[in-house]
Amino acid sequence: MIIFLASFGATAAQQVEFFNGTNFPASPSSGDKEVNYLIESQIIYPTKELEIKQSQEVFVVVKVSWEGKIDTIFANLEKDNLFVLEAIRLVKLIVWQKDEIRKGKRIGEQQIKITFDPKKYNKAERRRPAPPITTEDATIFIKSQVDKAPSVKNYKSINEYVTDNVRYPALALQQLISGTVKVVFVIEKNGVASNFKITKPLAGGCNEETIRLLKNIIWKPAIKEGEPVRTFSDYTLTFMHPGNTYR
Repeated sequence: MIIFLASFGATAAQQVEFFNGTNFPASPSSGDKEVNYLIESQIIYPTKELEIKQSQEVFVVVKVSWEGKIDTIFANLEKDNLFVLEAIRLVKLIVWQKDEIRKGKRIGEQQIKITFDPKKYNKAERRRPAPPITTEDATIFIKSQVDKAPSVKNYKSINEYVTDNVRYPALALQQLISGTVKVVFVIEKNGVASNFKITKPLAGGCNEETIRLLKNIIWKPAIKEGEPVRTFSDYTLTFMHPGNTYR
């Protein structure tokens, strides 16, 4: 997909912090900032606790293998605590980076602090494009494994949406930047895109603009056996500066 034109914007976050307890920590595939976005878009506040405006900090302890798979997961509060159950569900949605350097190393524990704040939750809920779907299954499928692939609502294709909504980053315009951004990501069960990983970056705000576009799309999630499922997807966006040749 080749695009021509104007400036770019940003996104917001929920409260997640990482505390590494090892010399070879696992890393979220998308980076900490996008983990915040994932949590904000998928968090489901316990109903009664939200009604009484109860806040809570939950420390989730995880061990992640070099292959990016969660080996162990538990929390610092009682197992049946509703905040704990939700925090663990959210952590399971994180895609972890595969890292050959960690192969054969002792898997250390890492703590992830998730802060449940009713005020921030209510603000986030108002701007979410779709309500989260309550489910324990965090499996991510590839398109060949599903019965119906994800698609874009209200548009014939993702390229049509991008053409109508792209903003050529101001810095990229100023610096005559042209080139291609490639990104892999997950389309969640509620149609929200998450876990973005740039596999071919481009300077000047082009990475951020590509992710902004994908976040703002209203997706129809993939379907498998009649139910929505999480799916890996990818997209390539080429920025062609009107005063420059592609390189």
